[in-house]
Amino acid sequence: MKKITLLLALLVASFSYGQIVINEVDADQTGTDETEFIELLSDTGNFSLDGYIVVLFNGGQASNTNYRTIDLQGQTTDANGYFIIGGDLVSGADITLGADNVIQNGPDAVAIYQASASDFPEDAPVPPTTTNLIDALVYGTNDADDAGLLSDLGESIQYDEDANNAKDTESLQRRDDGTFCAALPTLRAENACSACTLTFAFESAVCDAETTGTDTVTYTISFSGGGQETITLTSDVGGTISGDDPSTAATGTITIVTDEDTDSMLTATGATCDVSIELFGEACAPTEDVTTIADLRAGTIGLEYVLTSEALLTYQQDFRNQKFIEDDTAAILIDDNDGVITSVYTIGDRIAGIQGTLSEFQGMLQFVPTQDPGGAVSSNNAVDAQDVTAAQLNANPNDYESEYVRILAATIDNTNSATWENGEEYALTTAAGDFTFRTSFFNVDYIGTDVPTDPSNISGIITERNNGDYFITARNAADIDSNLSIAESNIVGLSVYPNPATDVLTISTALNAEKAVVVFDITGKKVIDTKTSGVLNVNNLQAGVYIMQITEGEATATAKLVIK
Repeated sequence: MKKITLLLALLVASFSYGQIVINEVDADQTGTDETEFIELLSDTGNFSLDGYIVVLFNGGQASNTNYRTIDLQGQTTDANGYFIIGGDLVSGADITLGADNVIQNGPDAVAIYQASASDFPEDAPVPPTTTNLIDALVYGTNDADDAGLLSDLGESIQYDEDANNAKDTESLQRRDDGTFCAALPTLRAENACSACTLTFAFESAVCDAETTGTDTVTYTISFSGGGQETITLTSDVGGTISGDDPSTAATGTITIVTDEDTDSMLTATGATCDVSIELFGEACAPTEDVTTIADLRAGTIGLEYVLTSEALLTYQQDFRNQKFIEDDTAAILIDDNDGVITSVYTIGDRIAGIQGTLSEFQGMLQFVPTQDPGGAVSSNNAVDAQDVTAAQLNANPNDYESEYVRILAATIDNTNSATWENGEEYALTTAAGDFTFRTSFFNVDYIGTDVPTDPSNISGIITERNNGDYFITARNAADIDSNLSIAESNIVGLSVYPNPATDVLTISTALNAEKAVVVFDITGKKVIDTKTSGVLNVNNLQAGVYIMQITEGEATATAKLVIK
């Protein structure tokens, strides 16, 4: 069996005491709720509340504005640090607010601010804020979480007064760790519930089988701090839970079996506890060896493969730890958002034994690694772009997906932007058709520089978006070559002169054989298409810049031609 390492999130609350906090809130009772109350607690007794206010916010709406503001100016806590705000029938309340529905049931919030009551006027309610906020409690009675209210007050938990199915007789009370539980009210007395001591820790996850069907995964979670209260264990996706019982055992292990590739949450609840551990699902597919990237691309989405041969790294970026690799057969994008590959590579490295799951995003095939393949097999290998035409790309774009290619003599449309801008598209015009350049990569050095106005050789990676839209993206400024010259030639001994020319151009080579010559203007229009042994008449061309393609046998050359 294969052991899978999973991420986990242990959800526990923490709190650092300030000078004054919300200690207890009873927002729901039977009948007209005449004895609802809010209890504040200061670090020391007889604490002055000058400059503090209590604000009640009405949740469950878009703005979540305040519905009541209570000015504490001139008030102090008692000798034990308690201060009570409540209904008219709350015995010994320091501030009384009326007899009917003093505090709304939720989803709502209570907050303490060090501010003026005029900052939260009742006749012109305002939304909650964390500015000058001292403490806050977001609560409800079997209400869905109010994400906006939680966010606006910087809180992560909405507490349920009906957690024990006793909302009419219990209140929400602060524990020593700053979290809240539901228990019988304790006005001006120590709260009834102590802090939950139960904690979870992830141990392991093992695929119970590795088939092409739906397999199961067994998770093992250890716990400590048990044996303090009755605990109920639940999973939000079902599954089979077994192992030691945290209701009676101080420490132990719990196992849960769920379907593969399924995120789940194991939760322990009790009188004071509400602790969860998140388990991120993994696929349990069998691993298959492939010898080429073409074989990998022909694989099944969702299955795991090992590329046993070497692959050349042609480009990488920090975004999602992405890497583009290719071999003699094809290319593919490695999308490593989880940072599984920890080995450090540079462009030109060859890597062997890459293992991962084949996936797809917006039509583009991706290889999501499941293991670090280790260091490079070799470094400083040549990374050469494959010359392709726009016609070839348009005819079979998926054949070139993720490959490093070059389009010769392309005119770039800079009508919408004279400089390269992130996330923009630029039309390319060539003699063999049109294609599109897109600035898809992050932190590349040509962003903000001028788009060339002269025809250019464009090298870059072919990417796919929106299930069928293909683009070329340069890796860096060097991939955009507007200085077309005889250096682009593989014709032995090629010489073109004079250049600039006026009437006649001489083309000589070591072979001195017949040559096919095609000349294009900067719009991509073909203006000359002929064959010659060495002399080309250009006297019919108007002054300007042209692109000349020369073919002698199987050898080709691209050059910029200037007519005076």
